[in-house]
Amino acid sequence: MTLRIIGGEYRRRLLRTPPTRATRPYTDRVRQKVFDRIDDLLEGLRVADIFSGVGTMGIESLSRGAKSCVFIEGDVKVYEALVDNVQAIVKDQVTVCWKTNIHRTSFRPHGGEECLPYDLIYFDPPYDQCPLLAPQEALGKALKRLSKPNVTSEDAILILRTPGKFEFTESCGWRIDEHWPISTMNLWILKKGPPSAKAPEAESPGADETPPELEPDAE
Repeated sequence: MTLRIIGGEYRRRLLRTPPTRATRPYTDRVRQKVFDRIDDLLEGLRVADIFSGVGTMGIESLSRGAKSCVFIEGDVKVYEALVDNVQAIVKDQVTVCWKTNIHRTSFRPHGGEECLPYDLIYFDPPYDQCPLLAPQEALGKALKRLSKPNVTSEDAILILRTPGKFEFTESCGWRIDEHWPISTMNLWILKKGPPSAKAPEAESPGADETPPELEPDAE
């Protein structure tokens, strides 16, 4: 698949992809639908692109006016492509590329103070890990850590992608604000706060205290 930036300052710039099927990037069509909905909010935001792959969503956000982005990716080969893309396209922007264990990280990289707290988070786990989003599982606890006030701003937005047949359960410091079924996937738009009394109708677009080992990791 050929990946490119589809809007903003870096429009049409191509992204390097690794010789592996470890990534599942947003297609141009789906990305366009997402950014049609959030484009007016991006100016000056501090972004976290978690399970970032080669950096598609974070670089697209920087292209459209975001202030900074922390890219978090655990796969070695994918991370190499991510670093190449960041250096080739957004080297003059405020960024941190961070290879870390997403199941255990604090989400607060050393040297990334300027990028915190995050205002917008893309959270895009591999589909086979989505059951771990349950409150007491690894990714549910990760969402809880992301809700901490020293990690995300009070009005932060988190965009979670899951398979179309997966039902996300509100919890972990985030509530469902919108739900967008698109093609074979679901996008869940989450805002900080307790679970709502009733999850919103689907619409189509146009944890615990942090243990000592989860204190800020080295970049």
